[in-house]
Amino acid sequence: MNQKDIRNDNANVTRPAFWASLIFYGLIAFEFFYMFSPFAAYIYSIYGPGLQVFNLSESTSWFIRFFMPHIARETRSLFITWHEVIGMVLFAGGFIAFLAGAAQIYWNKLKKKGGVFGGIYRHIRHPQYLALMISSFGMVLVWPRYLVLFGFVTVCFAYFFLARLEERECERKFTDYDVYRSKTGMFLPPATENIFNRIAWSEKKMGKILSVLGLYIVIMLMGFAVAKGIHSYAINSLYTYTTQQEVYLSLGQITQDEIAKMVTTVKSDSVVAASLNKYQDTNDRFINYVMPTSLFVSEVPMYLPEGKAPIHEWPSDQDQSHFKIIFSLAQFGPDGPFEGINILLKAVNKTPVLEVWIDRKSESVEKIFHSPTDTYYEGMPVPVF
Repeated sequence: MNQKDIRNDNANVTRPAFWASLIFYGLIAFEFFYMFSPFAAYIYSIYGPGLQVFNLSESTSWFIRFFMPHIARETRSLFITWHEVIGMVLFAGGFIAFLAGAAQIYWNKLKKKGGVFGGIYRHIRHPQYLALMISSFGMVLVWPRYLVLFGFVTVCFAYFFLARLEERECERKFTDYDVYRSKTGMFLPPATENIFNRIAWSEKKMGKILSVLGLYIVIMLMGFAVAKGIHSYAINSLYTYTTQQEVYLSLGQITQDEIAKMVTTVKSDSVVAASLNKYQDTNDRFINYVMPTSLFVSEVPMYLPEGKAPIHEWPSDQDQSHFKIIFSLAQFGPDGPFEGINILLKAVNKTPVLEVWIDRKSESVEKIFHSPTDTYYEGMPVPVF
């Protein structure tokens, strides 16, 4: 049996397992896609309660938090500011690479030219799985919940096992498959073959299971540790002004002094002061969003003029002379409340209570709105920064 026949048969062996894996990761990626669809509100009302379960304990509430910004568009960090764009490039690039690999295989099959073994297949046996891993990592950057990171690590191991299942089947069917495998890498060229192939797959079944399980746990813990570090770094890269009980978060580039000046203007207004005076509980904590009045985002309930639709735009592109501050009560897991910047670091959701528009030139309050009911997500856990 030659290598062409082997590659052709591999496609047949892999197909059912591939679709099972695709469905699995589709569930993880589902949240990102529906957030950009007209049906976001309806679907979130179904999907959201599952996220709420994690809020029942501080030991699990962190699992649904974002570790990089989604609402804030501009930060002091180039990577944090552009992480979604980088993620979309990886996501699209990986998916295109996967389609290219599939097209080669099925084109050769349609033309009865035999399997594809040239090009990248000369060096690695599963370039399509590698492409899907790259695409999956892009999804982590686009929609960076710890939950999605968990799905990414899990699905990478799923692809590894799918590849092993394919290769075991080929070992049974083809006597010369070991020769082809010895000259290629699983996901990377042989010279840089990844650690998965070095698990050795000992003769003892329990040894295999423990080796893979141990590696899975180590990589998962390492991934969470890195994400937690990125989370702290991302929070510190935001444009904020903090007090013991409040965090003022600007969605765009602005100095701390400029935020503080607007806060002074707002807090000196008697109507605003009276409206906020009811929140005097020592446990009340606020995440207050600062942005141009022409900017509207769905994750923060706010006054929406007729004909306007919430969309994520760059704050620096908006009129900088008129701003608004949306005061929001922060929500935590059972171990809250927290203080200072930890309010933003530990919050799992928020409830807007008051919206104030400011004329920055005259340093005066223009309009005051009581925040509307959340018509998009109905209290479900969405990004807080």
